[in-house]
Amino acid sequence: MHMDYRETGGVGNVFWRATVALALLMFATSLMNMVVFPLFDTVFTYARDISITANAVVLVLIGILATFRPRYLSSHIFITGMAVCLGSGVLLLAASLAGIGGPALLVVSSSLMAVGRAGAIVLMGLAASRFSIRQASVCVTVGFTVGYACTALAWIVPMWVGVALFLILPLVAFCLTAGPARSLLDEAAAGQAPADVAITRPSTFLPLASQLFVCILLFRMAFGYSLRFGETGGVPVSDFLVLVPVAAMMLYVVLGRRAIDADLAAQISVVLVVAGFFLVTADSRNLSVASNVLLSAGNTLFDMVAWVVLISIAARNRAGALAVFAWGRGMSGLGTLAGAALGVWSNSLFSSNRDMLIIVSGSIVVLFVAYAIIGLKHFSFKETIEGITPVEGEAEAATNPEEEFDERCAAVADEYGLSPRELEVLKMLGRGRDRAYIEEKLVVSRNTVKAHVKHIYAKLGIHSHQDLIALVQDDD
Repeated sequence: MHMDYRETGGVGNVFWRATVALALLMFATSLMNMVVFPLFDTVFTYARDISITANAVVLVLIGILATFRPRYLSSHIFITGMAVCLGSGVLLLAASLAGIGGPALLVVSSSLMAVGRAGAIVLMGLAASRFSIRQASVCVTVGFTVGYACTALAWIVPMWVGVALFLILPLVAFCLTAGPARSLLDEAAAGQAPADVAITRPSTFLPLASQLFVCILLFRMAFGYSLRFGETGGVPVSDFLVLVPVAAMMLYVVLGRRAIDADLAAQISVVLVVAGFFLVTADSRNLSVASNVLLSAGNTLFDMVAWVVLISIAARNRAGALAVFAWGRGMSGLGTLAGAALGVWSNSLFSSNRDMLIIVSGSIVVLFVAYAIIGLKHFSFKETIEGITPVEGEAEAATNPEEEFDERCAAVADEYGLSPRELEVLKMLGRGRDRAYIEEKLVVSRNTVKAHVKHIYAKLGIHSHQDLIALVQDDD
């Protein structure tokens, strides 16, 4: 059995491991976009899109497996599999960039590398999921600031050094966080699937269709757009000014000894992104660069928010940590892909059809603002985090004697208009029964149980298992 890392290394040790790992992953991503991907264009330009797709798809698949079949993701299977992908990807990609194997090897090696990087991202998130929201804020802001500051090296070091760093840094990040994440992977694999637990305890896990993930997807589309629009020779437009808002957020968190105000930071991100799209059609080269800087700054701020929120949600329920983190980062990858495609299209429109470019960029601004005003009107990152009820913190069952318990449940059912079948389910929920027990006892399907629980929660006006227990407990 693996020992809990809190008993061996302490949170402080893991904090620095996770922070350094995040900084290395951020730096590696910058090297990938600025140094490595332009080299792909001379061999097979679509290899970059294929590898990014592999990264996003693997994260999404991990999120789905972790939600419905977590037993397939034990630490041995996950860490070993990802280590093999990352190690073989490094070796094969080095050979491919040296001119061996042609397009086929480039696609295979870059995809393996991308899958391994997905594993490193998940391990870093799991390692950080033990942190408080303030610790997560410090970890993320410091990691981003150091990662972006190191990006300046990409412009001054020899190309082969940049390639070597890109290959090595994810391996280092992987090794730093594999140990701390191991116990969480085994805990998730040995427990009930989050999708099953969520049937009887809806507030313990974030649904895959949550507004949070939609928000991440749309914001990262803007980031992908900024990566590809205006690129020169396959290299994205970059400016050191992007570091300014990142460093400012770090100082706000570290010196102020406070957590990120996720809702305020997201609102600032919206303003920066909209301003960036507004300048997309500008004829001036300086304004074009300003457009990319604003888009990048806005989306970098939002990405920091997304990391902190995902870590904080994972921290509230360790059993769902893998599912929420992998799914969230997978949505981020898919959004980047979609935005990059729009950016490439806009590049062609910039010189061939300026009117169409204005229509495209204007449509994006309208949709983005409409989503920010309407879609996020009743959404709050803070409330999303606080709305997740830790499984460990919930009462397992009502403690009333059997006769008093039945009478109390009947009174609740009569007061709130529950059907006879819903009363049966209410009694089982009150006694802490899980989805499998209810399904077997009533001889009904999984979806039927889910529907009954949903109706009960709606009729009672409650959001957690603790609320339900409070209702069916004796009034005294």
